[in-house]
Amino acid sequence: TPAFGGGLVYSESGRGGPGIAVDPTGAGDVTITKVKWKTGPIPEGYSSPTIAGDYVYRLHNPGILKCFALATGERIFSERLSGGVNAAASPILTADNRLYFAGGGKSYILPVGSKFELLAVNDLNDDSSASPAVANGRIYIKGGKYLYCVGKK
Repeated sequence: TPAFGGGLVYSESGRGGPGIAVDPTGAGDVTITKVKWKTGPIPEGYSSPTIAGDYVYRLHNPGILKCFALATGERIFSERLSGGVNAAASPILTADNRLYFAGGGKSYILPVGSKFELLAVNDLNDDSSASPAVANGRIYIKGGKYLYCVGKK
C-alpha cells in the first residue's frame, strides 16, 4: 500500500524490492522527472509503510523498523523490535504523533521523530497477522483466539 505525506508518495512491493518516493503531480511516465529518491531493496514485510511528519517508517522481517527522511531517503535508523512483532500487520499513526505497531502478539508504541525510542511494549500472547482497526477512540486487535478492544472506559 502506498503512503502519502509531505507532497510525496512512497511505495514498495513488500517482497524485497526497492522503496521509491515520487512527486505525484506528474502525468504519464514519471520515472525520470518525478522520482525523488529510491532505497535499496527492503526485505519482505507485508505491512504498509507510514509517513509521519518528515519521516517514512517501514517494518519488515525479521522485526526490523526502518526510518527514512521523507525529503531525501536518507536512512535515519534501523532497529529491531525484538520478541515477536508482526511484520504483516500495518501500523497506526495517532493524532498525538505516536506510532502503534499493534497485533495479537506483542505491540510496540513509539513517538514520531528521528530518534528510536520505545514508549511501551505490550503482549497479548495471542498472535495474529491482522492489522488493527481504530474507531471511536479505541483500538481493535484481532488475535488468533480473541478480539480485543483497547481504550478508555
